[in-house]
Amino acid sequence: MINHLLALALLGVDCVVRAWRIQLVTWTAGGRLSFGDAFRLNLYGEAASQLTPNRLGGEPARFLGLTEAGLRPVTGIVAIGVEVACEWPVFLLAGAALFAYYVPDWRDAARTWLHRHRAGELVTVEIIALIVLVTAYLLQRLARAGFIRHRVRRQWRVAWAHVRRAPRWALGAGALLTVVSIVARALILPALAWGMPGRPPFAEMFYGALALLHAPLVVPLPSGGGGLEVAFLNGFAGDFGARQVTMLLLWRFYTAILLTGLGVYALVRSIGYRAAVEVFKIGWGKRREAQ
Repeated sequence: MINHLLALALLGVDCVVRAWRIQLVTWTAGGRLSFGDAFRLNLYGEAASQLTPNRLGGEPARFLGLTEAGLRPVTGIVAIGVEVACEWPVFLLAGAALFAYYVPDWRDAARTWLHRHRAGELVTVEIIALIVLVTAYLLQRLARAGFIRHRVRRQWRVAWAHVRRAPRWALGAGALLTVVSIVARALILPALAWGMPGRPPFAEMFYGALALLHAPLVVPLPSGGGGLEVAFLNGFAGDFGARQVTMLLLWRFYTAILLTGLGVYALVRSIGYRAAVEVFKIGWGKRREAQ
């Protein structure tokens, strides 16, 4: 029982600090947001993130929650922009920590790679850099030529200006809240294994959970598309012996299913079934067109 209480407490910490973070960045953007509205819009974002490819529906759903709370669209865009500015440095640090944990001999591997690969890889890097520069140039030309609507360009310029003017202490506080949120959710797996005989090492569970939780950012199917489950069952986050399947189900329930269910219920109750379905379709239309 204590394991489940710990898991729920950690999930509660995650939800509370994320609500505080969106309240903070909304205040930075010049708006006001109640804790209840902040909590609800994060449920929207959690549900849409889990049900759309590459978590693409998360930000639109949260933006919907901001406008529902009475914020002007530009203020909502600014708030989300400031929040992203708080999040991504932490994600990069988490990625570096995962890399250092899973590739302890990365310095030797890099030295070997540089000795064996020269001209071909340098040409590849140069081509990628050229493509990025050409893309940026074309986007600027399209914007100037009027292909991108003036109203949209103006709103994004206003949003980016507010992000750059955001107080450094607010960005730092948002980053700190992001760290607490990420750590709390990664600790759910060790909490579920608390007191279990023969449980895997703490570091293996923590870093494995941390990697799997962020895998949907790069795996193109909703909620990892089954890849997370396969990796877990193969011991990526630790070998739990006969309880491997049970631990997978419990971990997925606390880290994905519970909040997704609450988010779907809240979204359908707020905007209706049809509108909620449209939110959950974000990312699917483009994939079908590409096919």
